[in-house]
Amino acid sequence: MKEFISILISFIFMSLADSIDSAFNNLISIDAIVVTGSFLLIDSIFKSFAEIGIYTYRTTRKNEWQYLWFNIIFGILMGIIVLTCKNLIVNIFNLSDTQKNMLSILLNFYAIYVVFGRLANGIFEIIRLKGQLKLYRKSLIVYYVSLIALDTFAYLFTKNLTLLFVATIVSWLISVIYMLYNLKLKFELPNKNSLKNVIKYGFAYSSERLLSRIFLLLYGVIASHMGTEKYGIHTVCYSVCLTLEIITNAYQAALMIKVPEGKTYIEQYNNCINMRNKCFPLIIALNFVFTFIYLVISHGSSLPLNKCFPYIIFYSLGVFGLYPYETYKTLCISQGKSFILLIGSTIGVIIRFLICLLFLNTPFALFVFGIVNFIDFFSRSIVYRIVLSKLCKKGNFSI
Repeated sequence: MKEFISILISFIFMSLADSIDSAFNNLISIDAIVVTGSFLLIDSIFKSFAEIGIYTYRTTRKNEWQYLWFNIIFGILMGIIVLTCKNLIVNIFNLSDTQKNMLSILLNFYAIYVVFGRLANGIFEIIRLKGQLKLYRKSLIVYYVSLIALDTFAYLFTKNLTLLFVATIVSWLISVIYMLYNLKLKFELPNKNSLKNVIKYGFAYSSERLLSRIFLLLYGVIASHMGTEKYGIHTVCYSVCLTLEIITNAYQAALMIKVPEGKTYIEQYNNCINMRNKCFPLIIALNFVFTFIYLVISHGSSLPLNKCFPYIIFYSLGVFGLYPYETYKTLCISQGKSFILLIGSTIGVIIRFLICLLFLNTPFALFVFGIVNFIDFFSRSIVYRIVLSKLCKKGNFSI
């Protein structure tokens, strides 16, 4: 429980700082809100494989630099793909000419953005998985103090969306230097064994993330057809929803530390259930408290706060699906069964996509776009639980 509280405090700090960062973008204009939302959806797709190294490390827990190199290599590849296909990507969304031009400019920086972002994210996660939570907190402070300071300067003197994204890249670079100096990892290049592990664990996990995020991109694309105002409302509410995930992510991060203490599947399962029962009331309470805090911070002056009600309530119900999802996802990762994640995510995102498509042109489309977050993740958790149970009964685990 103490690991959860410690990580939760760090994650709440992160989420508040991220909301302030989002507010700078949202204060510029409604176009900036729409473009930022579209860019982050694109990033969520391509970073799926740019994080392949750290996905593998979650299972192997050794040879850190070997797996960080895979983040860098795949990040460069994803950046090249985005730059090559920029004109096609920009036209995926139903954007105005001004919005398309703004998005096109941001995509010019994507290769640098994804490489530094995934390298920083990988090192952050390695520190956390090693249980070095004091260094983790200090590293977060270095990153977010740099980010908010640079954001403030860029906004006050330029109000330029591109420079706000450059501020993020520079802040990642500062934090990478700080973490590597303090962590003192053994420098290693990838070898045949680490490549085999990436193929065995990382590719399935990255494929699951990619498939899930492609459907989330389609989720955003469908939402963009509701018109600028409704898409703006969706973007703000969904960004709050994504920020709220930092609470359940803290829970999952604590599980990733505690669960491997169990030597068998049954011991790991019991560790998960015990942690779940202890954390549930606190997570639910924090979810609804911070829903309104994040909304007030991040909505920006270009979209009145009252426009987001009552839709934000339905978006925030996603926690009831995320909670069991994170529990059983951790068990899949600890057992090296990433294919189960792929099966569950496929079912969940298809259900999300079909429901949104069905209700797109109805008066209550925004309500539906909110509640599908719960339906998607709860469906995944059911699949994970059923498949894990069947594998355990067949003796596919050390029990």
